[in-house]
Amino acid sequence: MEKIILLAVAVLGFSVAAVAQPGQFVHIRVDGFTLRRPISICGINKEKGTLRIVFEIRGEGTAVIANLNKGDLVDMLAPLGHGFTMNPEYKKVILIGGGIGTPPMLPLAYEYGEKAYAISGFRSANAVILQEDFKKSGAETILCTDDGTQGVHGFVTQPLAEILEKESKWVGSSE
Repeated sequence: MEKIILLAVAVLGFSVAAVAQPGQFVHIRVDGFTLRRPISICGINKEKGTLRIVFEIRGEGTAVIANLNKGDLVDMLAPLGHGFTMNPEYKKVILIGGGIGTPPMLPLAYEYGEKAYAISGFRSANAVILQEDFKKSGAETILCTDDGTQGVHGFVTQPLAEILEKESKWVGSSE
């Protein structure tokens, strides 16, 4: 099992957090490695000028990032990517992610709040992350685990089908 790391990164100089958008990512340079590590942005605090990133330790490079200490300087390109298309006029949105694909959904959950369903899937209870954060966003939070050790036993497609059935009046319409 890989270790999941939650990290807040304070940005010096102009505020990257001020221009960051949900769905973007950072590229972190790790000393001793040629390639930068792309990591999704999990949280944006424009007031404090910080970005939150969540990643799995998958190799030596991410292990080095996980061992950073408060005050360490980080060579980071950010924000990168186009980001998610958002529309405040949407009456309902469904956010779906699994495993380490869940963190980029969190800023969207905060943007849409009670208008959002946030469906997260994981292999088992010991892999579950960020569920309290999703609940704090105001989104209706649904957790699924493949083995049934927490939340709905099964895949994210099961609650998705139930929501689409329940909310069929707005699927495919502008109402």
